[in-house]
Amino acid sequence: MNRRSCAIALAAVFCLAGAGHSASQATVDELIAKNIQARGGLARLKAITTVVQTATQNVQGMAVTATTYLKRPRSLRTELNVGGKVIINAYDGDLAWIQNPLAGMIDPVVITGPQADMIREQPGMDGPLVDYRTQGYTIAVDGMETMGERNLVHLRLTRKQQVSHLFLDAETFLEAKEMNETGQFKLEKEFLDYRDVDGVKWPFHIRILANGVLQSEVRVEKVEFNAAIDDAKFRLPKGS
Repeated sequence: MNRRSCAIALAAVFCLAGAGHSASQATVDELIAKNIQARGGLARLKAITTVVQTATQNVQGMAVTATTYLKRPRSLRTELNVGGKVIINAYDGDLAWIQNPLAGMIDPVVITGPQADMIREQPGMDGPLVDYRTQGYTIAVDGMETMGERNLVHLRLTRKQQVSHLFLDAETFLEAKEMNETGQFKLEKEFLDYRDVDGVKWPFHIRILANGVLQSEVRVEKVEFNAAIDDAKFRLPKGS
């Protein structure tokens, strides 16, 4: 490596170090503002009323087609097509229910107890950072970490004594990873391959790890905003 190449490499190292240092010194509100701006800005995010996402997912060597429907304020439905059989998980803002023919659930079943509580406690469509105080979160900067060659800012989120972790890329300020721990179990999601969808940055590759072991990879094929979705799609079917 010649002297000029060395100088360029050293300059790059110092730039990266400076970027990481700057991010680590930012306040929570400054980091969140940078994240929202990087994602497309608050106005664009709030203008999204529905999301339809189609993706393929590799689960233990098996290909699964996944379609996700989101609608404000808190409606959610996922359909997983496994070998021609469709597993449905849905929440209409009040009731959560599931239909899983692979487990013998031919008819929809209402989800109750801690599992239903966990679904109700999920952040809204904008994620946990937008209007985080209104959502009941307390957020603290918990230092810097690395993921491969990327520097990440570690945010610790607390709500109702439940702690979760969100990591922002120190250069782009987009979400790079989220992590939840329960006892000895650690679940991580890594967000990669951000693309522009109608002015909003959206991850098209998601890696899911359990205790550091890769479990599944999601490859997004299409994302559509503001499609018309009837509320009935999220409700428990009548007669169930």
